[in-house]
Parts: sequence; structure tokens; C-alpha cells
Amino acid sequence: MKKIISLLTLVILTNGVRSQEQQENPIDTLTRFVSNLGDDITKMKRLKITGYVQPQFQYIDSAGAQSFAGGDFGNGGTTKYYDRFTMRRGRFKFTYTYNNIMLMVNIDARETGLNMRETYAKITDPWKNMFSLTAGLLQTQFGFELTQSSADRETPERARYNQILFPVERDMGVFGSMVVPKSSKLYGLKVDVACMNGAAGVAPEFDSFKDFTGRLQYTKTSKSEKFIIAGGVSYYTGGYRIGTQKDYNFKTLANGDKGFDFAADTANYNRKAKKEYMGADLQLSIDWPIGITTIRAEYIQGEQPGTNASSQRAMLSLGALPTTAIYHRAFNGAYFYLVQDIGKSKFQVVLKYDWFDPNVKLAGKDIGKTGTGTNAGDIRFDTYGFGINYHINAYAKIMAYYDYVQNEITTVTAYKKDVPDNVFTLRFQIKF
Repeated sequence: MKKIISLLTLVILTNGVRSQEQQENPIDTLTRFVSNLGDDITKMKRLKITGYVQPQFQYIDSAGAQSFAGGDFGNGGTTKYYDRFTMRRGRFKFTYTYNNIMLMVNIDARETGLNMRETYAKITDPWKNMFSLTAGLLQTQFGFELTQSSADRETPERARYNQILFPVERDMGVFGSMVVPKSSKLYGLKVDVACMNGAAGVAPEFDSFKDFTGRLQYTKTSKSEKFIIAGGVSYYTGGYRIGTQKDYNFKTLANGDKGFDFAADTANYNRKAKKEYMGADLQLSIDWPIGITTIRAEYIQGEQPGTNASSQRAMLSLGALPTTAIYHRAFNGAYFYLVQDIGKSKFQVVLKYDWFDPNVKLAGKDIGKTGTGTNAGDIRFDTYGFGINYHINAYAKIMAYYDYVQNEITTVTAYKKDVPDNVFTLRFQIKF
């Protein structure tokens, strides 16, 4: 009996070993390994890392001058300088996509520190991929140039009015988009709307007012894809709480001059400083024997609250109540681009003109006139730019660009003649 039990035990153990050997068959092991590797690769493909760096050298006509070509040149303490090396942008973007969900984290690394850029969560409808909802920090949807990537733009910086009205180009809020699919006769139509803090960038909200923006755009491409025309209209409205600051409006004064005046009624405290912008833009591109020719134009007008010295929103609304008097102005501005590729070569020529008039109701020697309250914040600037881009390959380019800046001649002490603030920029850009 013991022999029979021992024999049965041996048979069971032998079968178990054979079964294990069959499970550990090299082909099965390889198949399982490849399957697991495929799963890992699929997960890794959901995460994409992209970005670009823009080291540059700049020279300006006068030491310490104010500039919209990447910031003022007078930020070296008591030392004023004519030239500088900077890292204009160092973007590192992490994008994670899974089905109809997308998460993005974008960081800007410069010599001045790390800053948060586009960082948001986005969900798209899983049926037609037509509607999407985004929450977080996103570029303000107004006009073409504001939403164009700095890596793709043919000039170093955006137009002056875009930098003044949208100092960081982004805001915290909720954004909705509708993109018409190819199956529709309205293909090419895109609608964007948003509700934002209005404090600009990641600055904290300090009042209950919210800003709203909407953009309608349409793009049409020829069958040969050699001709593209696109255009859009944009609207922005909002504002922020004034607090206890004086609130100046532009009007005809008692002496007949045009200038700023305010109501001393303290019941007006904490009311809203209104912002309202309206714009239209157009882009044309044609691919022909002399090279791709691109023409862009955009016009904007509206109302902007600022300080006595500037219409720049950043001086008032970045995360706190205003600490100085507020001046309301009617403004307008525009830009025009001509971008010409030189045949099939790697060279590209760029011409650009933009203007910003912060106070369209006043001009010239009337600005700075005694008793009017007008100052540097009312001066018009015209900028003429031209440059050459050399595309080394699909990922790298060199940009040489010159900004010729002219200010309005006024009676303001610092602007009785044209300020020497023209800027030359030499930039090297690499994308990855």
C-alpha cells in the first residue's frame, strides 16, 4: 500500500513539473513580455514632451530705455545699459492625452526664474470631437497674434497694443470651444468663449468681477492647398474694482481744453473700472514660385483704464486693488505683417508695422498741457520692424530683427522729441 501511495505521489509531482514547464515555455514567455511592453509603450505615448528655447542678444539706442522688445533695459538697478544677453523664453511643455481627456503643464524657464504658462485640463466630446471645455490657465482668445505661439511668430515680440492690453497673454478661467468637423459644409469655422478672473496670468483674484471674451474665426483652404484665407472677429469685456482711488474720465474741461476730471463723490468708491475691446483680423497665404507670401492685419479699438503714466493693464490689475488714480481712455491700434519666403531657400524676409494710440481723443502738443491731467499714458507709438529669418532645419532658426520706434511729439518733458529706443534683436531658437 505504501508503494502505491508513493507511486501516485511521484506521478502527481511529475505532472506538476511538466505543467510548470509548459507554462514557462519560451514562446509563451516572449509573448507575455511583448504584450506587457506594448502596454507600457501605449501608456508612454500618452505623454508628449515638447518645447523651445530662445537665447538672444539685444542692443538699444539709449541706456536704460523703456522697451516692448522683451522688457525695459533699465532693470539693472542703478546701472543703465545698452545691450544684454537674455533667455527670452525657455518653454517645457508636458501634454498627457487619454481618449477625450487632455492635461497640459507648461513651464517657462528664464534667467529671472521659473514661471507658469498654459496649464489646464481639457475634455472633448467623444462623439464628434466638436465641443471642448477647458479649465485652468490658457491664452486669452482674442485676435490672431495673441494666440499664435511665440515659437511660430516671425518677429521677436507681439505688437505693442497686445503687450499693453494683455500683459501676459493668459488668464485663469473656463474656456469653451466649438470646431466644426470636416463632414460639415461649415468646416473651417471655430468659436471660442471664456469666463476669466481678468487679473492676468496666475495673479490671484481680488474682486468678484469677471472678464468675458469671445472669438469667431473662419479658415478656407483651396483644393491645391496653395492658397489659404482666414479671418476673425473678437470681443472682450470686463473690469476690476477701483477701491478708494480717484477715477478720472476724459472730457471737455471748464476752460475749453480737453483733459481728465473726476467726481469727488465718495459714493462712487468700489465701482467697476470698465474694459471693453473689439477687434477684427485677416490672414492670407499663397504658395507660388517666388516662395510663400503671407499677409496679416488686425485692428482693435475700445476702452481701457490705466494710470496717468501708462495704459498698461499690468500696472493696475495684477492681484490687488489699485494703489493709484485711474484714467479711462478710448484707444485704437493695429498691426500689419508681410512675410516672404525666398523661393525654396531657407531665408525669410519680414516686414511689420504696428501702432497703439492709447487716447484717440487727444494728440500732439495737447498732451501734457498744464491743467489737463494728460501725461505719458496718452502718447501714441508707431513701430516699424524688419528682419530676416534663417531656418537651419525644421527645428532651429536664427532671427535678426530691428524695431524702429517713434513716439508722438508732445509737451510732456520726456517726450518733447522722439526718444531713442530702437532695438536690434539677434535670436537663436531651437524646438524639440
